[in-house]
Amino acid sequence: MIGWWIETLLASTLLMLLALALRGPVRRAFGPQLAYALWVLPAARMLLPPLPGQWHLSQWLAPLTRKATEAPAMAMGVLVPAKLPATIDQGAVVTIDLSAGSHHLPAALVAPTPVAEGLNVTLLLLALWSAGALLFLAYHLVAHRRFCRHLLSRARVDRTVAQGRVRVIETDAAHGPLAFGIFRKYVAFPRDFSERYDEVERDLALAHELGHHLRGDLIANWAALIVLAAHWFNPVAWRAFRAFRADQEMACDALVLAGRAQALRHAYGRAIVKSAHGGAVSAACHLHTINDVKGRLRMLSIHRKLSPIRIGAGLAGITTVSLAALALTASGSQAAERLRDSVGAAIQAKNAPVAPVAPVAPVEAVAPVEAVEPVEPIPAVAPVAPVAPVAPVTTAAALGLSAQDAAGDKQRVVRVDQTVHDGQAIKKMVIIRRDGKRQDIAMPDMAAIQASIPEIRNGSCGKGTSPTVEHRREGNKQITIICSDRIAAMSANATQVAAISKGMAMRSAEMSLQHARRTIEMQQGLSAAQRAEALAGIDQALAELREDAKDDNDN
Repeated sequence: MIGWWIETLLASTLLMLLALALRGPVRRAFGPQLAYALWVLPAARMLLPPLPGQWHLSQWLAPLTRKATEAPAMAMGVLVPAKLPATIDQGAVVTIDLSAGSHHLPAALVAPTPVAEGLNVTLLLLALWSAGALLFLAYHLVAHRRFCRHLLSRARVDRTVAQGRVRVIETDAAHGPLAFGIFRKYVAFPRDFSERYDEVERDLALAHELGHHLRGDLIANWAALIVLAAHWFNPVAWRAFRAFRADQEMACDALVLAGRAQALRHAYGRAIVKSAHGGAVSAACHLHTINDVKGRLRMLSIHRKLSPIRIGAGLAGITTVSLAALALTASGSQAAERLRDSVGAAIQAKNAPVAPVAPVAPVEAVAPVEAVEPVEPIPAVAPVAPVAPVAPVTTAAALGLSAQDAAGDKQRVVRVDQTVHDGQAIKKMVIIRRDGKRQDIAMPDMAAIQASIPEIRNGSCGKGTSPTVEHRREGNKQITIICSDRIAAMSANATQVAAISKGMAMRSAEMSLQHARRTIEMQQGLSAAQRAEALAGIDQALAELREDAKDDNDN
């Protein structure tokens, strides 16, 4: 078990490094949604049990894990001199006398020293790791509970949304929009939300926080905290957690802006800048901290619609890479069994040798069993004759049946084609039931149905600003014409409109950053260090935004 756990921690760290390396290229090529999906890899590896057979990672790490599990026992700390191990090196022991009034207590200060009997070093490290993981989880549980209680104690319920499943509150304890709660879902806004944000910005901020609830991001945050608790000593895991949260916010941004007009991007950027603040609770979803603003604004300035084929290719590629990575980092059950045996041998005390077991007396030979007479074969069963097919019901016979003749154990259905005296054709279906009752059902006229279906044509409708679809009638036939020439003209104008919209978005983002800079300069609740950090982040974002605008002008 200890060997499997060591391999799991190392393997999940390697997968975190892989996700950190791939997240940028995947986001640029296939969108932020697939980049966010990369973080399933470390969590999946934490849950992967030992697999049958030998795997690459178990073979590579076998010397390291064997050395860790076979480490000698250690003695250290403040111990009672009378209970020191007999084999301890006396040069590592310093004896002192602890006095408190008339009471004297001898004590021995022992440096970390290997001894013949005692706790294994690996077990000591395992105890330290367990204590750190439990303290980490306890801290975040208590901090999140206090944060939620603080929000709700100073809040008023504004309304409920999402068919009453999410409560929207306004509170003085919130610095910006945020989502929290798994079983009781909340979206919290600051009290001055209506004054600081216009109507479009308020709608986009609410859509963003509802997107977190819809996708289960709050559950994902707790799962990521559990993984981080297992890696509380690992700097790679802390860096990966911050990247995971940034990818989560950008994926939610993409979800909110999908299918919306290009002009709403600069309004969404203003909402992000106005919501920027310093601290954040790890289990909640904020709109967000100042450190993530520049990356998200840079993403908003890039508007590229990905085709379903491109997204499908990216999904297939990521799935292949994920399966290969999990296979390369999987633990083998054979290696785990060997490590478990070595750990058991290292932590057990030396036992007395066991007396050899007396050999078992040989068993007398068993007399052979008499041969059994063969059983006569069972005669073959004659094949069952096939059932005769049911004779079809003729129309004339069905119409001539009386109620008494028609009564039987089956129901008959007859199709009737008749021509009446005025030349009109009548088509109907006659059902004769078991009790002799007859039901006539008129069949629809297929020619009339086909005439009522409109015909769709692709043609030229001439220049103008008229609609791209025209409806005409030729006799009794409805004609729908799709104006291909007008659609082509609109597509040509779309490129020019997109370029103008992108320029407007860049200018709006720059104005939003300037406004955010002035707002942070005037905030009294920030310390000098927090204000300097926030202003430095905004200045860097402004420089990158101007550099992107310069590159666009050069192109």
